[in-house]
Amino acid sequence: MNYRVILMDADDTLFDFRRAEDAAIRRLCELHRIPDADAVVPLYSRINLAQWKRLEQGEITQSELRIERFAELSHALGLPLDPDALNRDYSRALGEGAFLRDGALSLCRILSESLPLYIVTNGILEIQTNRFNRSELRPYIREMFVSQEIGYSKPRREYFDEVLRRIGNPPRERVILLGDSLSSDMRGGRAAGITTCWYCPDGGTPTSDCDFSISHLSEFPSVIGL
Repeated sequence: MNYRVILMDADDTLFDFRRAEDAAIRRLCELHRIPDADAVVPLYSRINLAQWKRLEQGEITQSELRIERFAELSHALGLPLDPDALNRDYSRALGEGAFLRDGALSLCRILSESLPLYIVTNGILEIQTNRFNRSELRPYIREMFVSQEIGYSKPRREYFDEVLRRIGNPPRERVILLGDSLSSDMRGGRAAGITTCWYCPDGGTPTSDCDFSISHLSEFPSVIGL
């Protein structure tokens, strides 16, 4: 086995973010009496994804993102909603959604017997910490590094530099990153000199942005020689 450290993305890799987001938005609709939650869920998801892409490009800050996504949602719905209140209630609800992807728990159990595992995520510190502490993954993960606390976001090289510094600067060729995002995980990891494995359950075509690709989490141990 060539690796000493495994870095793992959180949302849509280990955690089922779409399920958590769905539940949080439906709760928000209940609290704020927003009609037609079935339509609001995909609308918010599109707005939120676009805002996170802007964050990856350095166009906005995370604080701006948290409010602007709900200001845009309010505008799209044509309702006089308070973005700050929406963000507060959504963050609380999302932090309760510790749903795992199929195979995530068994994967972490297996890997943790041989190698240290760390979560690397662009999420919001309060939300990610709450979900992580509620999850069954907690005993198997050494530490979680959230971009809000690190001071940089994936795919910035500075993010990975700081993470690696905090875990003792292992040789980068002995570190592998598992994640679902080509833009933040794969390109960011490759730029930082880390081996990358793209998790694409929808069957995407491997690209030069990743060293390996898998369609199910159960395939990852064979990638690293376990």
